[in-house]
Amino acid sequence: TGVCLGVYRGHEGTVYSLDVGWKSGFKKAPREPHKKGKVNPEERESDAITLVTGSHDQTICMWDIQCLLQRQKGEMTVKVEQSKRLKGHTGDVYALELFQEDNTRRYGTMISGGDYSLRSWKSESSAVAQQFHGHTGYVSCLKVHGRRVFSGSWDTTVRSWNLDNGKGMHVFKGHKNIVNCIDVIDTDIFSGSWDQTIIQWSRATGEPIHIYKGHTDGVQCLQYYQEMLVSGSMDKTIRVWNTKTAKTIRTLRGHQGGIECLYVENGYCFSGSYDKTIRCFRLDTGDCLALFTGHTDGVYCLKVFDNILYSGSGDKSVRLWDVKDIVSKQPKRWWQKLFFCFA
Repeated sequence: TGVCLGVYRGHEGTVYSLDVGWKSGFKKAPREPHKKGKVNPEERESDAITLVTGSHDQTICMWDIQCLLQRQKGEMTVKVEQSKRLKGHTGDVYALELFQEDNTRRYGTMISGGDYSLRSWKSESSAVAQQFHGHTGYVSCLKVHGRRVFSGSWDTTVRSWNLDNGKGMHVFKGHKNIVNCIDVIDTDIFSGSWDQTIIQWSRATGEPIHIYKGHTDGVQCLQYYQEMLVSGSMDKTIRVWNTKTAKTIRTLRGHQGGIECLYVENGYCFSGSYDKTIRCFRLDTGDCLALFTGHTDGVYCLKVFDNILYSGSGDKSVRLWDVKDIVSKQPKRWWQKLFFCFA
């Protein structure tokens, strides 16, 4: 666990955003590798994976990934090839997201945010399918939820858009500085800002429900997880919040620089920092379980997908890490540990 599977370079600037998903839109049953001649029964090949990355160089790179797992040794190898480079944005591509299977046929491959606009891209031709205009500052974050996309901007607002017609629907005003990050659930929106606060908005009314205060510097990243909110800040801490009360449950410490990105998977929080490292914390205890080193500049984006951690950095590279031994195990509750001790 924590082994770097490879370092891949395709951008000429900082990698600010990434997303990853099944190339077909859904996972198929694992299969034996298609090789001429003798087939090794101890190897199993995964379905094809698509990785997309956005950069300071104003482009989006698409990558094809194939994973090979050796059953006996438990070792994983990957084959990564850059398939396409998309151009169109006239500013840093700070945010992007692949559409899920049910949206792929309707809207295309993905949606991205750069300059003052959002753009959706067609699957086959890699051409821009639709553009969304309305922000008066750089688009810094976005989140797709059903047939809606939500975006945060340097203009201090959050906007919602109709994916069917590209029209803006609502403008959420309340932050006093750049909106850096966003997450969306069926009823609410969560946005974090350089003003050091997080606002929880009602999707029905457009009004704030809670304002989360506690961070002492800009909030760079956040994620809703099992009725909790997890946020990372330039104050070098990660906070876990109760979304019913907007109160801090615990604070995770360990990074020596600001937290630029995070991703929660199976009770574990992976965080990337300006200190050039990635850490893995247990949400229930706050313990740091793993430290990933190798990037030579700040880590600005990451995601866990199918037991692999993907990370993008100011060193212009993307790294893949094997984290299957971490994410495949659910953290034990205190009573499970007690039972184990007496067993």
